[in-house]
Amino acid sequence: MHRNNGNLTRRASQRGESVETDPLNQRRPGINRVPQTIAEQLRESWLTAIIGSILFATGMCLLFWNEGKAASVARSLDEALENVATITDMKKIPPEYDGKLVHLSGPIWTSEPLTEPDYGVIVEGIKLKRRVQVYQWVEIEEERTYAGEIQEDKNYYYTTEWRDKLIDSDSFYIRTGHENPKEVAIKSQVQIADEAGIGVIKLGLELKKKFNDFIQITSDQRPERRDIKMHSGLYYHSLDLWNPRVGDLRILFSYAGKVGEIFSIVGKLEKGTIVPYVTSRGEEILLQRKHRLTVDRMFHLEHVHNYWRTWTIRGLGWLVLFVAASCLANILTTIIQNSSFLCGIIAIDSMTMSVSMSISLLVIGFAWVWYRPIVALCLAFASMVPFVYSTFTSCNRQNQQRDQYRRF
Repeated sequence: MHRNNGNLTRRASQRGESVETDPLNQRRPGINRVPQTIAEQLRESWLTAIIGSILFATGMCLLFWNEGKAASVARSLDEALENVATITDMKKIPPEYDGKLVHLSGPIWTSEPLTEPDYGVIVEGIKLKRRVQVYQWVEIEEERTYAGEIQEDKNYYYTTEWRDKLIDSDSFYIRTGHENPKEVAIKSQVQIADEAGIGVIKLGLELKKKFNDFIQITSDQRPERRDIKMHSGLYYHSLDLWNPRVGDLRILFSYAGKVGEIFSIVGKLEKGTIVPYVTSRGEEILLQRKHRLTVDRMFHLEHVHNYWRTWTIRGLGWLVLFVAASCLANILTTIIQNSSFLCGIIAIDSMTMSVSMSISLLVIGFAWVWYRPIVALCLAFASMVPFVYSTFTSCNRQNQQRDQYRRF
């Protein structure tokens, strides 16, 4: 066999033809013998390059903003914890607490109950929410397939459902017989108590807006109006609640911050009212939790909330960078193939994953340099792990290919 290969090589040389003498390269799938230039690849995939570049910039900005926000919130929470003072006696507040960040716990009170007279709803709480749903037409669009191929024509179906927002029936494919109302006589709204507080301290508007743990009101008292029907805690503006018509209304009531429930608050005491506390970094500190919690526990829960919010946006930022690297895959492949150094450290088959993960870790680490240098250094080292792993797997693959060739 080697003798025949030598004869073929000599004959090709006599004819002036070039011969590839590296049999390993002949057996490598996916590697061009003469790689394209970067300019050629840009001409071929300019549209995906533009999209990938935009996504790449978006992902980096999102990650950098997220890490900066996370660091700022973390430092602001630490600063606030050092300056907070706990109020234990809620009957009389010493004047030296005015203008300071304070922590207090106790039962909620309001000046008067929140009501919905037409429905006989009376609640003593911070908030009363009225949620209005409209019975209306909904368009369902389905693609048509024939012999496994998707057709241009589509099928349209119409059904009736309860929806929170009005659906514009003018945009329907078949408008006749599927008209939805343009306006609703009763709209959704949230009532907030005019005055509320704990002990002698009142709650500011920003703090009252934070009461969002709504509980549905399930009353068995039927309204006096005959045109309003009631079933399972829901109020219906309908002639027949079992067979509603398009335009009928369904209303659900819920409340948050019931009077008498114990809440823990952290905020700035200003003239007897709790308002947001602004840290030196411009972050507002205004905390509200149900039950009687210590100040350390409240700040710990806020750190946990900041932690999960940060990781959620980190995942989103990495996903954007991964899509960007996928769009730029052809150009990145060309750059790697034209660089002997990059070919040795990056495996093309895992390039998008390695690039997106490494850049994400680098951006995250850079944002934490001033706040937690050790964490930033660890992230910088971690950003090299995908390339090290890529290089290791690439070397193992090449060794396996050489062993197979030698056995052959």
